[in-house]
Amino acid sequence: MDYSTYYHTLKYLKVSQIVYRMRKRFVHPTHHCLHGCPAILSGDWVAYGLYEQKLFEGNRVRFLNVNGSVKSLDDWNDISQSKLWLYNLHYFDDLCVVNVRGRTDQQLAFINKWITENPAPKGNGWEPYPTSLRIINWIKFFLSGVSPNKILLDSLAQQADFLSQDLEHHLLGNHLFVNAKALIFSGLFFEGRAATKWLETGLKIYDRELNEQVLPDGGNFELTPMYHVIMLVDLLDLINIFTAYSNKIDSCVIDNTKKYVVKMLDWLQKMCHADGEISFFNDTTLGIAPKNSVVMAYAKKLGFIPALPSVLSPGTLEVFDLENSGYVGARSFEYSLVADLSPVGPDYIPGHAHADTLSFEFSLGGQRVFVNSGISEYGLSEERLRQRQTAAHNTVSVDGIDSSHVWSGFRVAQRARVAHRVVEPVVNNSVSFGASHDGFKKQGINCIHHRKWDVSPHRILFTDKIIGGFGSATGYLHLHPIVGIIDVSDEVIKLTIDNYFIDLVVFGATVFVADTTWHPQFGVSNATKKLCFQFKNDSMAVDISWRKK
Repeated sequence: MDYSTYYHTLKYLKVSQIVYRMRKRFVHPTHHCLHGCPAILSGDWVAYGLYEQKLFEGNRVRFLNVNGSVKSLDDWNDISQSKLWLYNLHYFDDLCVVNVRGRTDQQLAFINKWITENPAPKGNGWEPYPTSLRIINWIKFFLSGVSPNKILLDSLAQQADFLSQDLEHHLLGNHLFVNAKALIFSGLFFEGRAATKWLETGLKIYDRELNEQVLPDGGNFELTPMYHVIMLVDLLDLINIFTAYSNKIDSCVIDNTKKYVVKMLDWLQKMCHADGEISFFNDTTLGIAPKNSVVMAYAKKLGFIPALPSVLSPGTLEVFDLENSGYVGARSFEYSLVADLSPVGPDYIPGHAHADTLSFEFSLGGQRVFVNSGISEYGLSEERLRQRQTAAHNTVSVDGIDSSHVWSGFRVAQRARVAHRVVEPVVNNSVSFGASHDGFKKQGINCIHHRKWDVSPHRILFTDKIIGGFGSATGYLHLHPIVGIIDVSDEVIKLTIDNYFIDLVVFGATVFVADTTWHPQFGVSNATKKLCFQFKNDSMAVDISWRKK
């Protein structure tokens, strides 16, 4: 890797990130023996399960669609498992599953096993992110009717104290946010001077980060639907515990949080397909965040009334422009389309960004048709990098270069900037929108990519133009595995799904089909096909129409 890559990656970091990263090399948290004294509830805690079962008989576990077991002390940090899998092992999400009845003794035994076999400060379990999630899950478990003994309470207090010395200011983003959430949970759940300090620190970070991490249109600032849902659940959990300890929280904090929840619920509704689940932009897949239906039900339990999707009549079109997030969507009676006219993400924390600028997803009759790659793994593998690259998304690559220079597992160097973003008003149930980006120009190819969509209830036309000098350009459309290919030529592509025939008329490109994979969950790679459009000149277009079988 050359020096310019490092320069274009590091130059966006905040000074505070660099300072705290250096500080972590020399200042380490200290484990203290604290005694945990629970505070008395002043309101009601709403117990509600969010996740699928993770812990099974015999200390068998399943995370990221990979099985494992914890039989010995070494299994907590088994180097044969991925880092993310080990993190999940220490989260204790199983304490907050949808159907938890009859397993309390098993779960308590697993908590005690963790305490015995994970002394501070060794191992993955004491890193600040898994520590934060474990603290939250243990407290939710105890508030849901499980009485902790002194050993559990003392361990929980000691974990909160340890976390308070090791906050992730060097990373910021969702890591620091969940650190703050854990301190708030600990500060409310416990009494005493230490708890008061945890609460004050947590609320201070929370107030600052909430205003930055939730954009005015309700989207999470990392522009990743999966992490949007995770943060929305964080806010619902905070509303829950704020209500349970309302005597320790200013009412304006509760009211402000509720306003953000309403906006985030609305954003989520707009960014979903007709199947009710999230679209796959940036680091997004299913099975990590709770299902949307579960999140909406949890919100209702807490007094929110999420808006139902609009029921459109045939021949009508609904358009949304999430101007702050950058996404644009269109829906008709039959289809939904979401387009990425967004920046890469926050400059100082683009770790979950993909090179997917000007990509889009499309579903028809409740079935996904054109899909972005999704993700099946984190880490530093070639497959992780491939899933972040432009050719894994429904957009255009120029001279084999990605729209943004994604590298390593979570790094971005030169990145695309979106310009000339236009969303026209809807006229006669038709709309046009589009944008340009300069990602290739920043990497030495003197050209700009511009894409425009022309959308009506029964037809979608998208046009790509490469403005400037370049050698070759290739556009991609990735098919959901259920989509069948009937015929492919340079002029017409015929596809089929359960209830529809789909016709694509191609202008200005030579078409070929390539093998690829789609990743609906971590640990899952489904074989599928992608349509590749080799530009004949500087522009191409695809006209999409469909008819029922």
